Amino acid sequence: MIQKVTHRQMVLMLMLLSITGTLLQPHAQAIYYAEQHAYLCYIPVVLIMFTSMWMLSLVQRRFPDKDLFESLVTRFPFLGRLAGFMYIAFFFFVFARDIRLTGDYVSITLLETTPISIIVLTLLIMAIFIVRGGLGSLIGMVELYVALFLLNSIIVPFMLIQQINLDNLKPYFDVDLAGVGRGSWYLFSFYGEMIALPFVIRGSDFRVKSIFTGNIVTALLMMLIVIETITSIGVPIASRLVYPSYELARQLQISDFLDRFDLALAAATLPCIITKIAFDLYFVCWGLKRMIPKVSGKVLTGPIALLGFVCAFWFFRNAVQLNRFTREWTWIAIVFEVIFPIVFFLFLRPRKKEAGHAPNSESGERASRGKQQEGEQKQEQTSGEPDHSEGKSEKKSGASAEKPIEKKGKTSHGGGNLQPS
Repeated sequence: MIQKVTHRQMVLMLMLLSITGTLLQPHAQAIYYAEQHAYLCYIPVVLIMFTSMWMLSLVQRRFPDKDLFESLVTRFPFLGRLAGFMYIAFFFFVFARDIRLTGDYVSITLLETTPISIIVLTLLIMAIFIVRGGLGSLIGMVELYVALFLLNSIIVPFMLIQQINLDNLKPYFDVDLAGVGRGSWYLFSFYGEMIALPFVIRGSDFRVKSIFTGNIVTALLMMLIVIETITSIGVPIASRLVYPSYELARQLQISDFLDRFDLALAAATLPCIITKIAFDLYFVCWGLKRMIPKVSGKVLTGPIALLGFVCAFWFFRNAVQLNRFTREWTWIAIVFEVIFPIVFFLFLRPRKKEAGHAPNSESGERASRGKQQEGEQKQEQTSGEPDHSEGKSEKKSGASAEKPIEKKGKTSHGGGNLQPS
């Protein structure tokens, strides 16, 4: 059964998917092309992704008790599975890229003498244990560490007051629209990974209000980080850094006794990145479970993680290849983050029989059970049958009364279990 997700959890998960990858890599490329107006690159990206997510929310309304994987498979058994496997392959590549990017980031900034393979294996072990706990453990990690990252991001500007130079934003109104568009191109593929949410969340929990709130909060937070980077480091330096966010953290200083505040900031940021890697792995395992119901996604976590480990070093030899591939990767991301949502919005609709019963499926089941129990009670009162027939009717009524209790228990304690259904 799919884990029930609240509005707050939905917003935090959307922030997790959009912030972690974007924070590490593409800011330098956006600053290189848009210069001091790099923060404006988020405006077209947010508008496009809000439109895509809004269309998927309308699709999810048509299937309120199903996630998007299940909706695709039940409505179009062949084409739906084909689209599902394409999304699984897409996010498997994202998973391999994320562990390679994170391993390189940790190796350069924190653990310079540790082999990168050991770093990546350590990250994978943590991700496997998180995923094996189901969606509930992922949501618990998100609520803890994304909230902590959000708190740190609000405090950081006050620590950078001495290093901030607003002259780095001049000229304020001489905007290079072509440069802003090219910067948006590099940001789009990372920011748009929020498209994974409807595939693991059922339709009744996927709300437009959560999408709007998450997009606005994420965009404002990332624009603030870009402005901090430009004003404290400067455009010429920030545009040539591989990881400008780390250099921004190194600018932080609290008097003389804590001049390496970047370590404290990394302690709050790295768990978010690890949780994002775990979500990528969960998406792949959950998708395989939906496409092949007899397969246990929980058993697949280890083999898929090891396959991702191999592919991470096979696809990318170093950080330079990771950086350069962002331009071409956006072409592929547009297919999954823009074109497919449009196709789903136009063609993914329930059959006419299902459409009539889908909105009121639960109430209809309750009404049918109530009618069944009333009929059995009337039959007992009017028939006056012997004791053994009364025992049978009592067993039937007991069984019918136990069914809603079992269903209620499933909906309240479901945790996105990866075991075969």
